Amino acid sequence: MNAVATAYWQGLQRSNGFIDYFTTGIEGEDWYMVPEGVPNPAIWTLGHLAHSRAQFLELLTGEDRYEDGWAEILAIGTEPQDPRAYPSLEVIKRVLGERMKDLQQYLERADEADFSAPPAKASRFFKTKASVLVHLTHHEAHHTGVLSLTRRLLGKEKLL
Repeated sequence: MNAVATAYWQGLQRSNGFIDYFTTGIEGEDWYMVPEGVPNPAIWTLGHLAHSRAQFLELLTGEDRYEDGWAEILAIGTEPQDPRAYPSLEVIKRVLGERMKDLQQYLERADEADFSAPPAKASRFFKTKASVLVHLTHHEAHHTGVLSLTRRLLGKEKLL
């Protein structure tokens, strides 16, 4: 992996670690609760991260890695759903991990010229694949912060 790809990969690994860390102690019905101060339950945030990784991968590779039916309930702007509408926590975690592996594979084969290339799928928001990756890491950081806040608003103990 080249130096630029390594830097993006390290940022993604850090976000992935924060996802695990900030979901510590969230269990059972906690996943579906929407505490005052956050717009969605933790299950949505986790599912949204998995779904969004597929969106970013499409911009980077042109490949469709979407899960059927997830856009309707996990894309930006969707409203909280009945808990039965969401995929199970186990499925979301599996897909989140699979998309992480897909991102790693992309970064392992990308060269520096690839980062200045336009996205594989046209986008009005991003001019280069590097800008896609920058936004991906910011997006992940934002939502890991939301998970941290949700966790605290659910009354979970402060993590060190």
